[in-house]
Amino acid sequence: MNRKKRWILSSAGVVLALLLAGCALFPDDAGAIYLNWGLELPKGYTVVYERETEASFGGDGLRCHVFTWQDSSALEELLPWSEEDAEGTILAKEMLEELEVPEETWPDFSACLSWHGNIREEDPRDQLVILYIPEGETLWVLESFV
Repeated sequence: MNRKKRWILSSAGVVLALLLAGCALFPDDAGAIYLNWGLELPKGYTVVYERETEASFGGDGLRCHVFTWQDSSALEELLPWSEEDAEGTILAKEMLEELEVPEETWPDFSACLSWHGNIREEDPRDQLVILYIPEGETLWVLESFV
């Protein structure tokens, strides 16, 4: 093999390695949720909405992700869901308002199962609110990083 072919193959290999590394460094929404919170969402989702504030230098900010599934049965076991979570609902509404998500697109809170809290050791002020709408097989993930 001559030098030119070796150089082309080597260059192609480097480009491919960089692309693969980039995919690992910049995961999709569910991958970012896993990296941030250690929460692995079931496969087979579709992202239907996302919104976030501009992150500050330290990464502070809010994020909203809305996922749907054709079969959401795995979501039932994802977290210990609560049927009436007034504190979680208030926090979710505050986050949606701050993100300027149009109110007409908000979930029907009376039809939601919810979970909220902090499962991050890095900063106890960070908050995660997850709203699960079984009828629509939809999951709203709201993240707050302080």
